[in-house]
Amino acid sequence: MQIEIDIDLLVESKISADDYLALYAIYRKGFKILNALNLSPNWDNLQKEGFVKLGQTVEQHVIRQKFIDLFSSDFDQMFNSLLLRYPMKVRTPTGLRVLHASDPNARANKKAKDRYRRIVGNKKFVHDRIINLLDTQLRVERERLQYLQSLEVWINNHTWEKYVDIEDNNGKEDSEQRITRKL
Repeated sequence: MQIEIDIDLLVESKISADDYLALYAIYRKGFKILNALNLSPNWDNLQKEGFVKLGQTVEQHVIRQKFIDLFSSDFDQMFNSLLLRYPMKVRTPTGLRVLHASDPNARANKKAKDRYRRIVGNKKFVHDRIINLLDTQLRVERERLQYLQSLEVWINNHTWEKYVDIEDNNGKEDSEQRITRKL
């Protein structure tokens, strides 16, 4: 079993890696794995926070929707939110350039949707991370949107990954951040 853990998700949810792994193992009915990992989850806190309803034994614990919502979501809804965030058209010196179709189920969006499904699956935390990085890209590139890639190319190239280490500039414009020389 392979489990991806987003540290930001753990910090935001205020649960430890042990808590997350234990809940995930119970959700996937991996009781043997749970015993083999030698985890120390804080069951009382997890129940208090609404992630689990405790039973007499670990096998009787019931995972609540609050935990499931951390990593599982409706893919169509996630793709729609990506389309709403990603610019549909950009103005270029020669006119308008279309970056994607407005209808999420349009034939023109099929390749992009299929590729995004392979990247995200039903993992909401992966989608949320991509959306946050898209917001960063749009903020940084706001004066150069005419060079923005089409949605399909943006997804295929994982372009959002270029913006992982870019922090919020506290409202400063790029020109204030750049070091330039006049020739």
